[in-house]
Amino acid sequence: MKFLWFGKKKSVTPVELAPPAAPQEVYSVSGYICETNPEAGAKNTELSAQLINSAILSILSEANSPADIAAQEFFQERGANVLPLSDYAFSTERGFSGRILDGEIKRTILIGPASVISRVTTPFTEALLNAVASSPEQFVVAIDGIAYATFGITKEMV
Repeated sequence: MKFLWFGKKKSVTPVELAPPAAPQEVYSVSGYICETNPEAGAKNTELSAQLINSAILSILSEANSPADIAAQEFFQERGANVLPLSDYAFSTERGFSGRILDGEIKRTILIGPASVISRVTTPFTEALLNAVASSPEQFVVAIDGIAYATFGITKEMV
């Protein structure tokens, strides 16, 4: 049996496969709840969502972990602005604290675990209680001794 060969034999070049990409951590804010008037019966306790978001962003702007940066982006997307900040402090057990300047009013901001924040604030609203009960790792945001918001930060491997 005879084989016919038409043309020149082509050289085979090896195909280089890219190494598989290593999984990356992606952080995002979840379960954000904002109560603008948690003490409806009290005077001068209602704050705008804009101010609450700006207070959170102002405190988190001092932190630089990937989770904190994701939270900063989240609040910036909601129109928050960084306000003048003083007396910033961070503790892994207690969370963040600081004072912001809202016009001529100096406000004390606390962001931390519900177990810590509940000791120094008025009782949480029903919505904030439910959020913390369903997800205990949520952060609670207190402004001048009143809990206004809660949010969590989740991490996914992509």
